[in-house]
Order: sequence, then structure tokens, then C-alpha cells
Amino acid sequence: MKQICKKCLLIGHGRHGFFSGNVYIAFSQIALGVALIAINIDRLSGPELIIHILAALSIVVGVLNLLDSRKPGRICPRCNKAEMIVIETQEGQKFIKENNISLPQ
Repeated sequence: MKQICKKCLLIGHGRHGFFSGNVYIAFSQIALGVALIAINIDRLSGPELIIHILAALSIVVGVLNLLDSRKPGRICPRCNKAEMIVIETQEGQKFIKENNISLPQ
């Protein structure tokens, strides 16, 4: 999906940030959560319960990050602003018409 930057009008593909949408970070978060649960699997009281809660949160955030990596990035590669919008959406078409932008074929 082609995108357009609302700041510098670059037409192309956006990118993800370091933590959002990064597959390697997502797998690391999931692996950290699984490792923390595996280490403390036989203890479920006191401080170990907090570790299990943090591990579960790490897994959930990792899965959400993994799902976010499937979406197009929103950060413009030219100006590094998080202003990219998909051209095919209503918002993209409205922006193109308002600014009288001609799209390349």
C-alpha cells in the first residue's frame, strides 16, 4: 500500500519505529515472558506472582507488537515524522484533493 507523508508529501512506504512493529523486539518480548514463567513455574506466591504477572504482560505486549508489524509503518523515511497515511483510504483521498497533489502512475 502506497502512503503519503502529510508533512513533506513523500509518496512511498512508511517505516516502523524501533520498538513499534519491530518483529525482533516482538519475539524478544515473547521469549522473555516465556523464560520468566519457565524459571518460576513451581512458585506462585509472593514476589514470584508479580514476576508471573510481568511475564504475562511481556507476552501480551510482544504479541501486540507482532500484530502491529503486519500494518504499514507510519513514520516517513524522509522527514522522520509519524504522519504517513495510506493513499487508498478516505483520509488519504481527502488529503490529496485538498492539497491538489498529482500521483505518479
